[in-house]
Amino acid sequence: MLSRATALFFLGLGMASCGTKDPGPDTQEVPRLEVLRENARLLGVDERQRFLLFTDQNDSGTYAKLLPLGVDTRISDPAQGATLAQDGSVVLLWSAPDGAQARTRWLWRPGSGAGIPFTTRSTGDAVHDRALSYLAFTETDAGTTSLRVMDTATCTQQACPLRTVLEVPGNLLSLQVGGKTVLAFDAKQGWLIDVPSGAVTELGPQPEPPTLSPDGAHYILFDGAGHLQVFDTATRTLQWERPWAQDVSRAGWKVGAAVMTDAKLLVVNIYEPPPPGSIPLVRATLTCDATSCRGLDGGDGNCGLAGRGDLVSCSRQVRCGPYGCEYNSLYFDASMRLLSNTSSTGARQPQPAFSADLTQNVSLYRDSSSDRLIWNRPEGGRELALQGYLDTNICTFLPGAERVVFAQRLTRSDGVSETRLWTWDGTALKDELALPSPPSSLPVVRASPTTMYVNVEAADRNYSHIARIRLQP
Repeated sequence: MLSRATALFFLGLGMASCGTKDPGPDTQEVPRLEVLRENARLLGVDERQRFLLFTDQNDSGTYAKLLPLGVDTRISDPAQGATLAQDGSVVLLWSAPDGAQARTRWLWRPGSGAGIPFTTRSTGDAVHDRALSYLAFTETDAGTTSLRVMDTATCTQQACPLRTVLEVPGNLLSLQVGGKTVLAFDAKQGWLIDVPSGAVTELGPQPEPPTLSPDGAHYILFDGAGHLQVFDTATRTLQWERPWAQDVSRAGWKVGAAVMTDAKLLVVNIYEPPPPGSIPLVRATLTCDATSCRGLDGGDGNCGLAGRGDLVSCSRQVRCGPYGCEYNSLYFDASMRLLSNTSSTGARQPQPAFSADLTQNVSLYRDSSSDRLIWNRPEGGRELALQGYLDTNICTFLPGAERVVFAQRLTRSDGVSETRLWTWDGTALKDELALPSPPSSLPVVRASPTTMYVNVEAADRNYSHIARIRLQP
């Protein structure tokens, strides 16, 4: 029998998905700012705002809170993180590592009660497709690392069978994912795994790390002697190849890591081998296609995808002096067109806020005296000098709008410090409201209605509260 809390949660999901009546004249107005849960850490909110996930900071477990009714249902032991399917139908959660660096992982379906623990021995990488139709992860035992697959469709409260698709000696197996394909690498050899069938293709010895495109359509191999090859994943046929070391006159240099963008351009971080036992100090970044490889100004061997296949980020330390260090951050689109170039005198430089289509971005420029926001758009840039200092936790575009929301810390005329939330469309600046305390995490922003969920500091800095802020259209 379902517990009362679970039954209420299931009922509430149905009400949330079917809609509600228009509020009558006696209906209380929904407050713009609410503290939804004290002493809790936010893990996620589904796209339709039917539920949020949080971990109780008094170690009682992880819960799903029904929105907007507020019923809480315990779904697992304390989880460190969660990934939600875009349609909100499936959630994957994981614990913090234990003393043996192993994690417990759960599958939870909204309205189903408790989450399903399907492993307590997950170590290393764990990857999945966008729909969360599977999770591929590693387990290490007695000197052998196994690659397991949990198929979401066949995982139930009664049984959650796991498939073992690969076993290798040792305790190192890195994973990359592209759609239904996983690339595994143990620092010596590589394997391609077709997840639905479980078929494994041996790639043989790999002297340098191979890579997989974000869509899984191509994989790239490096021979350790300045040469690369790009293959079609479905047919295993060679598509193109380049003598990259010859192209850029870097004979003897090695590949540290590489990524392929959605535009099928290859971004390769390389380094000059140092003396034995030393750290590589001379590094560079290349971009390659079927015609040539070229050096990327400012790459300095530290470039990668910034959470999506059409956005590349590069960062470097420019110089250091008696008053600190200067850092430079570059962002490119999938065709390696420069989108943003910012510098900061502090290491905590936030990523620029990008619009969904990457045509616009807002960057922070910080010096010793003030903070400025620069809005870059095709029709020209705009600049906003802030009254206080930007709280780097909050600066993001609102969904479906050419408007950013940000927080800045100000000192009022009475000497009290407060954090206020603002919105800016490049022209008009609007003071939205004061937060109950400074934010302590990155926000989750959802549309229809436009709402922000964020952790804010508690009086005891070891704790935080979850706040919900409804932003005006």
